[in-house]
Amino acid sequence: MNVDLLTLLIAMLVITLSSTVQGSVGFGANLLAAPVLAFIDTDLVPGPIFLASISLSVATVMRERDHVDVSFVGWAISGRVPGVVAGAVVLSMVSDTSLQMLVGFTILVAIVLSSGVIVIPESRLVFALAGATSGFGATTASIGGPPVALSMQHRSGPQMRSTMATYFLIGAPITLPAMAAAGRLGSAEILTGLALMPASLVGFVLSGPIRPHVDAGRLRPIVLTVSTVSAVALLLRVAL
Repeated sequence: MNVDLLTLLIAMLVITLSSTVQGSVGFGANLLAAPVLAFIDTDLVPGPIFLASISLSVATVMRERDHVDVSFVGWAISGRVPGVVAGAVVLSMVSDTSLQMLVGFTILVAIVLSSGVIVIPESRLVFALAGATSGFGATTASIGGPPVALSMQHRSGPQMRSTMATYFLIGAPITLPAMAAAGRLGSAEILTGLALMPASLVGFVLSGPIRPHVDAGRLRPIVLTVSTVSAVALLLRVAL
């Protein structure tokens, strides 16, 4: 792995902007940054940007820790573990293209259902299924945020941000060993990820003035929009 200084500076700018979105909404940093960084230099994904986002999650939890829904996190994590395992198994049997199409269409179906056609009540089963879908998507296509965000779309901004950040933090020890086992998280990737962490924190700071506008009745449409963009981008990446 050899990321030059110019590439690193461009990556820091991309991560700053995407982290500003996640700091405001609660998710979206990696799913917005990954396609751009993969185009610039494939060595930047998935390990380095995943590590960089950990600092953002820590800062978010510290800022709004009083709003964490511990029960939701527990049920979502209980689903994430089998989701990651299933994703790893299927990953070894099915082509990357087929998997990415499956994840993309699954997210779009969830968005359609969430638009009001069918009301999906919050329940432990829904939280666990969201965690399972998230784990599967994160393992197979590096997109794990939208399923969990969709299941929390009717929550307040502070509760969504803090709860999702806690979910990401607890899920990290599940994901990092899988990356290392796949040969995508060595010492070089770790050093690059650490170098990118300040950019995530800058995005976190920039999100501060934006949060009140997001929380003023705009959170749900933003969640649906960001999730739709991520799914469509994933499908376009497969098609192209």
